[in-house]
Amino acid sequence: MKKCLVVILVLMSGCSSLNDVTHTQETSLTQYSQNPYQIAENLEFIEVWAYIMKGEEDKIKGDEPITDLCYFSAKVNGKGHITGEYAPVDITFNNKIRHHIVIAVLHNFALMHFVLNPDLPVRKNFINDICRVSQKFDGVQIDFESVASSDAGRFFSFLTELRSALEKDKMLSIALPPRRTRIADAYDYPSIATVADRVIIMAYDQHWSGSSPGPIAGLSWCREVAEFAKSFIPKEKLIMGLPLYGRSWQDKNFNKSVHYKHIEEMIKTSNIQPHYDPENGAYFEYEEKVKVRVYFTD
Repeated sequence: MKKCLVVILVLMSGCSSLNDVTHTQETSLTQYSQNPYQIAENLEFIEVWAYIMKGEEDKIKGDEPITDLCYFSAKVNGKGHITGEYAPVDITFNNKIRHHIVIAVLHNFALMHFVLNPDLPVRKNFINDICRVSQKFDGVQIDFESVASSDAGRFFSFLTELRSALEKDKMLSIALPPRRTRIADAYDYPSIATVADRVIIMAYDQHWSGSSPGPIAGLSWCREVAEFAKSFIPKEKLIMGLPLYGRSWQDKNFNKSVHYKHIEEMIKTSNIQPHYDPENGAYFEYEEKVKVRVYFTD
């Protein structure tokens, strides 16, 4: 059977936890259609990756069956310098593991445009800082989620330069957004796969906080994401991120503007007595039932 790397990640705003990544042997879904949990019992686990955030060190005991532990994440300032000191967690593991430092810029397009510019000295400084921080780790993971499509060439040349600057025995992994078709953005799978030792496909948030209710990572959606990734990334490098979290949606959004005519109707139909605050003006309160739908990955 073919083999692929499967990663399970947790990356939620305001929420994080230890999570696993597995290198598994593919198994026919139809073979266990009546009992999907039997699939897991028949998988061969070659690599198991976990992610930990600062302050969560006490959640690791040392007996977890992991091969790689990623520390999320090193902070980058407005000048492209990595601030703070970072070191692998001081925990004795039952088995030998590799430690990775994650360099993440999630929402700052301006910063990315600045530090990726090969004509500015800040890019070289940034690469030097990454190499410096990597000294205590076995690998570096790049998680740049705010690279503009116009900076695609700069992003790839940055990764190439970083790979050359890192020590040869340091593993370079790169996290990329999920795709089901090739689009003109900065995250070109085949090009980046030539530079990286591992490519992590963040296959989650199919539906998110601002979308309509739906699965975080539906099975058919994940299958399409995986098949697309496998067509461009060598299977020995491919890691697929799957969520270990859920998300809930309310059937009513109460935080919204309301026309005054509607306010009058609410007061009348609900028999509400408004109050008046000299400082803040008129207001009233009422209770209303809300239905909540939660999608989660088991």
